[in-house]
Amino acid sequence: MATLLAPEDFSPDEDAMALNKAFEGWGTDEKAIICILGHRNADQRKQIRLAYQEIYLEDLNKKLKSELSGD
Repeated sequence: MATLLAPEDFSPDEDAMALNKAFEGWGTDEKAIICILGHRNADQRKQIRLAYQEIYLEDLNKKLKSELSGD
């Protein structure tokens, strides 16, 4: 089985903004979300979560749950 390597030169702010863009409009761009979060390690995902909170004043985990719940 292959192991995904997380990029070392990533920007939590850029990833947070890209995730927010994936949430906009009609429907959710699930492929974009997977592409971003699926290629980040736990520490990088934490940095993205903190950046999202700082930029959008909203909890990323709650936003993901809302966007991906199918309701």
